[in-house]
Amino acid sequence: MTIQEAPTASPLTGVTVSDAMRPGVVTCLPGDGVARLAAIMVTNGIHAAVLAPFQRAAPLIVTDLELIRAALDRADDPRAADIARDPVATLPGDAALQDAVAMMAERYVAHLLVTDPDSGEPAGVVSSFDVVVVLSGQQPRLPRILQPAPARPSPRVGKLSQAVVRDVMQPGIATCTPDMPLRAVAGSMAEHGTHCVAIAGIDGGGRGQHLIWRLIGAMDLVRAAHRHALAEPAATIAATAPIAVKEGDSLEGAAALMVEHDTRHVVVVAPSGLPSGLVSTLDVASVLAATGDRDLAAQRVEG
Repeated sequence: MTIQEAPTASPLTGVTVSDAMRPGVVTCLPGDGVARLAAIMVTNGIHAAVLAPFQRAAPLIVTDLELIRAALDRADDPRAADIARDPVATLPGDAALQDAVAMMAERYVAHLLVTDPDSGEPAGVVSSFDVVVVLSGQQPRLPRILQPAPARPSPRVGKLSQAVVRDVMQPGIATCTPDMPLRAVAGSMAEHGTHCVAIAGIDGGGRGQHLIWRLIGAMDLVRAAHRHALAEPAATIAATAPIAVKEGDSLEGAAALMVEHDTRHVVVVAPSGLPSGLVSTLDVASVLAATGDRDLAAQRVEG
């Protein structure tokens, strides 16, 4: 008689959305401009802000990519009400986190607005990174406490068109091997407080061995969790070559690549030809924020 091993329980089992979410909702006002919106995101280390006042039927958010797109379009003084276009998906705090994973994966969205089950009022936001932390087995809110503050622009940076990538890039890249299980990749991502890691090494799958160097983002892990594939090796989902720029390239050009390819991270390559770091949407936002009043206080409505 063959004895089969019992399937490993999903780390999402028994976890509710409120267990994993970031409590409280960071908001912006309809009249907030690009610099104000960027300051809100950089100050709070977030990638999306909810438009206030809260519209129960169709709440709106401004994401970092939408913000950068508006800044690059150079429209006449764009405001949050103009930038926030699509309603954000919502779900109650007592819903299973697995439901949130399904919603994120099927709609390909990295943020969901969480509402109070009784009042229906906004209570928090759950992100793809929050899901990654749960997948890693860590306490959901611990990595946020340990996460380093977002990069700040150099004092010599005046505006986006004058900045170069090295002014705001994050030096170094967290890496793991192609054969590392995706659940362990989630652990590395949570440990380093980053939304992506590089898969680097020899991939022995398929025909022969070859070198692989790819990025895996938080949304890649969310989609893997949705299809119950966390035991698979990292190489199975590291299929797309990352977008890359040089350290001396224009930051505005890097921002344009993010918008064009719908990505929040771009690999930075040193003069040696080797990867030397990453530049993220929040790094770009730090320069956008510097063009306005640095002392603007971010609004926060606690749930």
